[in-house]
Formats: sequence, C-alpha cells, structure tokens
Amino acid sequence: MTLLVFLSGLASALLHAGWNAAARTRPDPGHAVASVVIMAGVLAMPFAIAWGPPPMTAWKWLAMGMVTNMLTMRALMATYRRLPFAVGYPLVRGVAPVGVAGISFAVFGETPSPLAIAGIAAISAGVLLLGESARRGVTFDRVGLALALFAGVFNALFVVSDAQGVRATGDALTYGFTVCIVNSLSMAAMLAVEGVDVPRMLRKEGGFGFLASMASTGSYLFILYGYAHGPSGAVSALRETSLFIGMLLAATVLHEKVGWLRWCAAAMAVAGIALLRLS
Repeated sequence: MTLLVFLSGLASALLHAGWNAAARTRPDPGHAVASVVIMAGVLAMPFAIAWGPPPMTAWKWLAMGMVTNMLTMRALMATYRRLPFAVGYPLVRGVAPVGVAGISFAVFGETPSPLAIAGIAAISAGVLLLGESARRGVTFDRVGLALALFAGVFNALFVVSDAQGVRATGDALTYGFTVCIVNSLSMAAMLAVEGVDVPRMLRKEGGFGFLASMASTGSYLFILYGYAHGPSGAVSALRETSLFIGMLLAATVLHEKVGWLRWCAAAMAVAGIALLRLS
C-alpha cells in the first residue's frame, strides 16, 4: 500500500469520526446524521455540474451502491431494535472489511498480501472487541446478531460497488459528487416514506448538516481515492479505524467512560494499521 493511499484511508477515518462525534451531541442524533447525508447532496450539486456525470460503465455500480446502502441502513435500523447501538454497530463494521476482501478476491481476483490479511484481521477483531466490551450486561439476541451480520454483508457489497464504480470512472471527484446527490435524494425519499417531515427536520438540523457535510464529503472522497488506487479490503479496514478515533473523542471530548477492553481493542487496531502500512 502506497503512503498516499494509506494517508487517504486514515484521513477518511479521522473526518468520519469527527462528524459522527459531533452528530452525537445534537438533540436528535438520528436526524442530525440524516441531515448531513441530505445536505451533502446540496453541497455536491455545483461540483457535480462542474465535473460532469460518471461514464455509463460506472452507473451500474452506482445503482448497486444505492441499493446495497439502503439495504444496509434498513438492516441497521432493524438491528438497533434488537441490540444497543454500541453492540450492533461494531458488529456490522467488523464484518465489512473481511467481507470486502473476500468478495474482491472471489469476484475480481484482488489478492491481498499476507501482511494486509493480518492487518485486516487485526482491525476487524478490534472492532468486534469493541462490540463485546459494550455487550456485557446485554441479553444475547440471536435475531439481532443475524441482522447485524446481514447488514455487514450488504455494507461490504456497498464498499465493493464503490470501489468498482470509482475505478470505472477514473476520478474520485466525479464519482463521489454524483453519489452524494444520489444518497441525498434516496435518504430524503426514505424519510418521507417513513412519515418524517423532512423540511421541518432540515429547519432544525440543516445548519449543522451543511457544516458537517463538508467533513462527511471530504471523508468519502478520501476513501474513494483509496479504493481507486489501493486494495479495497485493506483500505476499507483503514476506514473502520474511525470507530477507535471516535472512542478517543468520546473519552477526551465527550468525557465518556472507556474500559480496558476498549483500550485493548484500540491496541489491536493500531497493530492492524501498522501491518497495513507495511503491506
């Protein structure tokens, strides 16, 4: 993995953790996140016009990404009805890098190096350990676990579609700005179907959403650059270190309690990052 791809993955993780931590401070974090997604499309609109649309060869991947992203979100919502966020989310994110590496190898012949495999495994194990640290005292739910695994698989497919889409486009900016608009429209439509008053939500959270969408869009463009120029499984694993950055922000900025299991998980992630850099 080149230094530029490595730094792009870490930059994506840092920005992703930052805006998610900021969203957690809002009165309604769920609506704050939705506003970020919607406002990212607004922010991307003039840039998408300037850069133009992706080539036709990329649109099948863009469509696949939209569908798999929506399925991931729906599975996540169902997971959170069964499992706490602190348990369900790490399960989903821990499955994703392994799924991306497996799908990329089986379908596209993308073979990671032994060091990359070890790095992906270390980061995924660290993410899963985060979930285990939060699970203590929580009743085990088999259906919730199955839903989390389902969401993780579709999240992996979303990453794979992004990787193939940006490679077919040949430019992270062209593909990324278009995806931001598609995700914005699909998010607004999904909320409207669910009965959410989207204009009212944006009046409350639109200002925050617009500012945070700059970090969100930057994070997405950085990771697309990584997918375009590096192995998707390893780059995807780097993105998941946002969970550990978020944990550090929770401990230092939000003053949340972080136990020893979470620090062990962070240490595993650091080891995984080092292995990926050496791969």
